[in-house]
Amino acid sequence: MSKPSRRAVERLIEAAVQAQKRAYCPYSRYPVGAAVLTASGRVFAGCNVENASYGLSMCAERAAVYHSVSGGHDSLAAVAVVGAAAKPCGACRQVLFEFSDKDTDLYLVDLDPVTGRRRVVKTTVFKLLPMAFDPLASGLLPKNPRNLLKRKRK
Repeated sequence: MSKPSRRAVERLIEAAVQAQKRAYCPYSRYPVGAAVLTASGRVFAGCNVENASYGLSMCAERAAVYHSVSGGHDSLAAVAVVGAAAKPCGACRQVLFEFSDKDTDLYLVDLDPVTGRRRVVKTTVFKLLPMAFDPLASGLLPKNPRNLLKRKRK
């Protein structure tokens, strides 16, 4: 998969910034926005959505990934996460890993809500989750899981 252009990364980060503005977080007061850039060039965004029953809350990163998958896009080229000292939780890291390859870029954007100043740290999904549970290496999935799903539906 080719690396996203600078313009694509800027579009990705802006989508995550806009998603953060829609976060529903009355309990933590910690708004997070995320966006994923798919291998086909589409951007899908998500924000954290909390619930009074805390276990029912959803992180922005997983919301963005699930949005992309429900839109028919399950291969990530890049991910942006926006918040104060934004870093994906463990569950989100595993979900991002599922749809990434070893080169999937991850942009962690620390956004100061008062000044609007952004500090961007670039890494990869794989570096963020060392020794991740790999469904391919474990033999749970073939190299292209979508092909398996199509065969089962017939």
